[in-house]
Amino acid sequence: MKTAKKYFQEYGFWVLNKVYPRKQIKSVCQRIMIDIKKCANELNCSLEDYLTNVSRWLNPSPITASIDQLVETSLKQIASDFIGEEVNLSKFSIISKSAYANTPVPCHQDIAYSKEAPYEFSLWLPLDKVTLEGGVLQLLPGSHLSEIEPAVDFWQPDFIDNMYLSPYWQQNFISLPVRAGDAIVFDSRIWHRSAANRSGRNRFAIVTRWSQINYSPSCKIPEKIPANFGMWTCGALTESILRQGLSECFQLKITSDLENYIRLWQEKLNKVKQLPFLIEVEQAQQALNNLWILHKAVQLHNGGDAQGVVYSNLWRSLLEPLSRWLEKSKA
Repeated sequence: MKTAKKYFQEYGFWVLNKVYPRKQIKSVCQRIMIDIKKCANELNCSLEDYLTNVSRWLNPSPITASIDQLVETSLKQIASDFIGEEVNLSKFSIISKSAYANTPVPCHQDIAYSKEAPYEFSLWLPLDKVTLEGGVLQLLPGSHLSEIEPAVDFWQPDFIDNMYLSPYWQQNFISLPVRAGDAIVFDSRIWHRSAANRSGRNRFAIVTRWSQINYSPSCKIPEKIPANFGMWTCGALTESILRQGLSECFQLKITSDLENYIRLWQEKLNKVKQLPFLIEVEQAQQALNNLWILHKAVQLHNGGDAQGVVYSNLWRSLLEPLSRWLEKSKA
């Protein structure tokens, strides 16, 4: 019979059962929810709107502050005991797949996003019961032994998850439903995804990244391939398009920041009866408001959009038709 560590080395993952008692996990989850509500109040938005647009908080953050000691002490010990060597913490975050933002996170390899500071493995600790319908983690056993592919840019508005659709994935992936207080350890090279949360309930997890003291990747990590509008380009491109639009549509030649561009566009969409390009104004206004919430959460809470929906929704509802009109007006 294989030991846990040998199984992990061969297949790239392992489930640790009952790492923490349910009562302790419930207490952690309650503290996190209290902090999230405070952050939503700080932005003067509803909890629903906040969790619709913010689904990850990277430490340090007001959301991670209450679990910092838990990670640095007991979780570090659990990770070290499993690997059999002392480990260092690379980073940790809290992620949500809430009832308000429940979309899948496509297939990817974690290490492909961390070329500058690669880590060895993750310890994924759910704070809620994760069923097959509740945003379950799915893995491709043994795929950590294959080559590392370029980082998957699933923020692209027209992204297609080719790995998920492939016969190889469909025939070989496994789902890992777990209880609150269990933990999943998985290699940073393994192909994995999280499914949609169709349970109607929130699903929170603590995700910690670890490496042995002298760890270095055994294979080459490719360079990222930026898309025209995606994970590594959407921020700057959004600012540029919004600024150009204000100038060309409304003769507002302003060099400012994203927050001001969002505010000015919201004002104009509320007042202007007709635009020189076709959009659904209510959808564009909502997408701008969602971007404002995410932008402020990034600034104040070290928050982020783990599912990549905020910028892609803004692209479809406003930026794409605006950018097409700008190109025509220059011709």
